[in-house]
Amino acid sequence: MKLIHVLTLRMAIIKAVVLAFWAVLFYFAIIDEINDETDDSLEDYAEMLIRKSLAGEEMPGRPNGSNNQYYINKVSAGYAAQNSHIRYADRDVYIEEKHEDEPARTISYIYTDDEGQYYELVVFTPTIDKDDLKQAIFTWLVVLFAGLLLCMVAMNWQTLRRVMRPLYGLLAWLDDYRIGRPGRPMGIRTGISEFRRLADTVQRSVRRNEEIYEQQKRFIANASHEMQTPVAVAQSRLEMLMEDDTLTERQMGEIVKTLHTLKGLSRINRSLLLLCKIDNGQFADAVPTDLGALAVRMLPDMEAVYAHRRISAGTVGGGSMTVEMNESLASTLVSNLIKNAFVHNIDGGRVTVGIEPDCLCIANTGQAEPLDEAKIFERFYHSPGKKASTGLGLSIAKAICNLYGIALAYRFESGLHVFELRRPVGRTV
Repeated sequence: MKLIHVLTLRMAIIKAVVLAFWAVLFYFAIIDEINDETDDSLEDYAEMLIRKSLAGEEMPGRPNGSNNQYYINKVSAGYAAQNSHIRYADRDVYIEEKHEDEPARTISYIYTDDEGQYYELVVFTPTIDKDDLKQAIFTWLVVLFAGLLLCMVAMNWQTLRRVMRPLYGLLAWLDDYRIGRPGRPMGIRTGISEFRRLADTVQRSVRRNEEIYEQQKRFIANASHEMQTPVAVAQSRLEMLMEDDTLTERQMGEIVKTLHTLKGLSRINRSLLLLCKIDNGQFADAVPTDLGALAVRMLPDMEAVYAHRRISAGTVGGGSMTVEMNESLASTLVSNLIKNAFVHNIDGGRVTVGIEPDCLCIANTGQAEPLDEAKIFERFYHSPGKKASTGLGLSIAKAICNLYGIALAYRFESGLHVFELRRPVGRTV
């Protein structure tokens, strides 16, 4: 979930709780205020009735023109002892004039006359229906609550979106950034100090990574280049030494093994140099290149090289997968994948190249177990039983694909190891 949505949701929950708490307090405050005003009126009227009763004056008749009504009953001393002498209550009372029960606020007084007789005066006045009031307050509070909440959420969301715009700009810049490639300026302008510090920290980190990356590339390129010359010299001297007729068969065998090792080292050097050039973007020229035609042309040559292993090869599909890329890299890409299919095959196996307008699939027989998809494109990774290879062929293929946005995927299907190339989405030639 996005940060702005998390903040908006949490603020909305907090505001909802606060508004709900305020609504409850508001309701009880309104009811308390109504009861206070009503109770004051009832107290004044009840005290006036008690004074008249004790003085023997004529009591007001019912109805008496006011909303207050009363009745007086004699009660026992035990009743008076068991009940509070002043009580307030909300209850329904029968209104004779209306012939129906209505909600009323009542006050009950227990008092005695000069002879010690206990009386209970109950004064009541019709009041609002608190259930109706509660429903009305609840309804309008819900309307107010929803309106305020929606307005506050909308305002907060709009405010947060504007405030978070520099962060989104920074995230977009990081999504587009690729180490070793020139990128667009960050252009983060904001008055928020935390975002400025974050942008500065990201820029410093990017600069450090670029410096380290450049140092690593130069080291690999320089080391590979410097090693190539002494390796070539050593190969040349060993080849000259092999022409010596005085060498024994054992010595000749050791020289052949050494030459084989040096040739492997030379291949690794050339592969590392190629990877460095790819990473450095030194293959800038790109032309429409038919990868399917390259595969068709290379397949018979590769089949002849590995004829001693009796591996059959063929193509299916009549399309042509054309991608705009450097011709040399295109040849290296297809060659590495086809050579990989032959090298990691079994004697008497087969290689099949499927060619479609948007897809090139190279499938081969081989070991019965699928390869480790998480490692096959790593540099110097060797599949079981193939330690003699450099372990860089698929790494070079992956680097080339990454350079041109080509999707390279592996899958194990029906006993076949399948490497699939897909044209970049949205790119046509």
